[in-house]
Amino acid sequence: MNLQKLIIALFFVVIYSSASAQYNTMKEWYIGPTGGATMSTITLIPKYVDKVYTFRKTMGISTRYISEKHFGFQIDLNYYESGWKEDVSGLGQTSYIRNLNFIEAPFLMHAFTTAGSTRFFINLGPKFSYLLSENENLIDQSSTNSFLEHGKLVEHPFQYGLLGGIGFEVHVKRNVLGIEGRYCYTLSDLYDNAIGDDFATSSLQSVSLNLYYYFQIQK
Repeated sequence: MNLQKLIIALFFVVIYSSASAQYNTMKEWYIGPTGGATMSTITLIPKYVDKVYTFRKTMGISTRYISEKHFGFQIDLNYYESGWKEDVSGLGQTSYIRNLNFIEAPFLMHAFTTAGSTRFFINLGPKFSYLLSENENLIDQSSTNSFLEHGKLVEHPFQYGLLGGIGFEVHVKRNVLGIEGRYCYTLSDLYDNAIGDDFATSSLQSVSLNLYYYFQIQK
């Protein structure tokens, strides 16, 4: 799959940037907490019922290194809540909820442009995550609301995908306050997808909006 090759290539580009940083002219290190809201759902094929986005939260810590005038790299370690809802009636009424809680580590290339004390940026790179826990809530217990994913535990806790983000931040001396919107295209499946298995595709899709505070520890 071409996207899988791309995510591997991006990972090695980030690692190469880190290894070669000692030869670069700029040297800015930042670290700080991040947190925000997530919106996620799942793509299940075959699709038996409408899937609805669920809103949850994320929090963690982020480290960024600026090695060039408009370029750097960033590594995050986050607790990330995901999952999906279902609407068996098609009338906007939730009939089922699945909650999935992950620990995730995005490895991102960071490109930015500066306007005064404000920086506008794009982040792009691979994201790896591992399922910590899961739970479900079957709200509608009628016979018409019984599908294969109900009661079926995740079979592949290790997940990976391609993450992109865009945002801006304000620098005041050594303090940085920023906001970023992110989208993750997941390349892995939650369930087995071989011939004869329940689902051919079972991939999560997620969007998040994060606020963060950095403190510059070296310049």
